[in-house]
Amino acid sequence: MKNKTILLFSLTFLLSIHLAGQPADHPVYNEVKTINGPVQLVSSRISIAYSADEQVVESYVQAAVSYAEQTGIAAPVVIAIAIHESSFNSFLFTNTHNPFGILASKPWIGPTFSKIEAGKEIKYRVYDSAEAAVLDLGNFVQSRVWYADARSCGLDQYTCVIEGLMKTNLEPGFSMDPNWGQAVMGIIVKMELDQLDQ
Repeated sequence: MKNKTILLFSLTFLLSIHLAGQPADHPVYNEVKTINGPVQLVSSRISIAYSADEQVVESYVQAAVSYAEQTGIAAPVVIAIAIHESSFNSFLFTNTHNPFGILASKPWIGPTFSKIEAGKEIKYRVYDSAEAAVLDLGNFVQSRVWYADARSCGLDQYTCVIEGLMKTNLEPGFSMDPNWGQAVMGIIVKMELDQLDQ
């Protein structure tokens, strides 16, 4: 019996070494990475907390992680903004796939969705995918001079980025709400979004 246990342990150990060396496109490797990855765990947590469709949430979380270097905004910040602005289930999000509430201001020439707010027609950007939304958030932040402070922060400096996106006396911000930054940072902590950087 002892010899069978040692043999079984040895085979399991050798198999784990073999699978650990698999190339990234090997189906077994990808399946393990997806099941145990922080993207799925965080997406599930968000879905439960905000009653949002888990697959939809996961598509945005994955896009935020995949494009963090390109957008210059860490995935935890991107997802916290999305949760604060839409919870991935708001009326606006459902009609636009725009979890950030970005207005259809110039130079936007893509599709728009109109909503009446305080008696005025407000137009929002409409996206056809999570990737398009996340990349456009990056473009939006990169193209606004007043977000230079946010762009100068490192990807792991969440507070710095959020403060750089806030409204000041001299610069417009992502939101007019003076408590916006504190709320977004609170979401990062509450939802443990920093796991997306691990």
